[in-house]
Amino acid sequence: VMLEQKTDELYEELVDNMEQMGEWNPNVKQVKILQKIGQDTMITHEVSAETPGNVVGPRDFVSVRCA
Repeated sequence: VMLEQKTDELYEELVDNMEQMGEWNPNVKQVKILQKIGQDTMITHEVSAETPGNVVGPRDFVSVRCA
């Protein structure tokens, strides 16, 4: 996929504003930053959205994200 977007703006949306991901990503219900470890590493908690028909219910994830 080719995106007509500056990499700095894309990084800002996907990393700096990740707690707003549920506003534009229908697969994500919530993202919360639990702890920042230095400038480039953080621990997050994500909750996925329900699938149609609730075949797969919401799931929780704890992730370590490094940039």
